[in-house]
Amino acid sequence: MVLSLQVILSTCYTNGLELTDLYPYGTEHGDTMRTGYNSLPTVPLLAPIDNLLAFGPAGLTATRYSINYDGYLRLHNDGSDSILLNLFYLGDGDFDNTKIYGRTTADPGLMNRAMDQINEAFPYTFCSTSPPTQLIVGTWIDYLKFGSNPGSNFQAIVVTNGSITFGIALYVDVSIASAETTGIESYINSVTTVVDYSLFPFGTTVMGAPSMMLNSNIPGTYIFSLNDIPPPDPCSSVCYSCKPRLFQLACEIRRSNGENVPASCNN
Repeated sequence: MVLSLQVILSTCYTNGLELTDLYPYGTEHGDTMRTGYNSLPTVPLLAPIDNLLAFGPAGLTATRYSINYDGYLRLHNDGSDSILLNLFYLGDGDFDNTKIYGRTTADPGLMNRAMDQINEAFPYTFCSTSPPTQLIVGTWIDYLKFGSNPGSNFQAIVVTNGSITFGIALYVDVSIASAETTGIESYINSVTTVVDYSLFPFGTTVMGAPSMMLNSNIPGTYIFSLNDIPPPDPCSSVCYSCKPRLFQLACEIRRSNGENVPASCNN
């Protein structure tokens, strides 16, 4: 059946993330915003996402996404099948002050930032011949802020070119000891899977997430694959093949010098 300016991130952080380290969010950046017990509506993606994580015989091609006030981002197909990315799911609590933001974007600077961040943890995932083509940016601010609870702040980024898809989880603050669950699960062919904690290692214990060094050199940052099967390696076989790359550089140098280039430079 067919059915969620370039920044270099090589700096070693000694402290956790701050709100300013998140991908830009807010209505001024094109986000849709909701407060309290109001989720963002289901809206179309910029382009479908194929080859998504599957827990059974059926795959999933996502055409839409939604973001929920209580802590998860959902990727949908045109029917009822979906995949949930639970960054911090808590079914009960006071969400009056919770603010959620969400949008899709093809901003080149943000896509380069995401590409560099993913390539640092998973080398040669994206490159010039297979860059990301869209991001889904979901942000939760003042999550469960009420009374003495100062609230939690976190963000989910889905990075994809349609066939290669990764997620980035960013935790700035976590102000409760445990969540009901975090992880990745699916609802395919009317079957709900159990969360596979090997795909998202926090389980219910997210209190320490902002200070944890996982597969990134930035505390509070976790990068994970959403591919159904391992994608081909387009970078090592295409982008970084020596002869084609040297030829490409030679063409670029001749163009920059105002010289005529052979027709083969246009291939």
